[in-house]
Amino acid sequence: TTGGNITIPSFTGSTLQKSNIPSQVSFLAKKLGGSNATGIVDFETIVVNIGNGYSNSTYKFTAPVAGIYQLQTFCLTTSNSSANDLQIRVNDVEYAQARADVSSAAHNTISMSTIASLSVGDTVQVKVSGGDGISAASGNYNNFSGFLIGAAS
Repeated sequence: TTGGNITIPSFTGSTLQKSNIPSQVSFLAKKLGGSNATGIVDFETIVVNIGNGYSNSTYKFTAPVAGIYQLQTFCLTTSNSSANDLQIRVNDVEYAQARADVSSAAHNTISMSTIASLSVGDTVQVKVSGGDGISAASGNYNNFSGFLIGAAS
């Protein structure tokens, strides 16, 4: 196509018709300032939010479409010499975990990617679950993203 606008349909009510379900869902959120010692990572800056599934007030992605999703995150640890753990959580339960464990003080990047089968309304968050946390003093070191690979039929 050339030019023009693209409209992603919205829907209300409890019954969804296939013609009203967005065929594309994707999000990218960044943490640009501050740090997280433990707990849910506050990715406050929305870069992409097709399907409006990501909230920068709850820091959750809520699946607007049932299907298979690719989910990924990478975060910069604080400069420390302890093990740092990061989780991708689905519906407040650990789904995937990654660790950076070094013997001397340094910033390290923890990254992970996974595939999840999500139902409409399932939520996904990133949590610091151990260590001294992540740092976001400057730069684009901390991202959380995902996209719909294929909708459930």
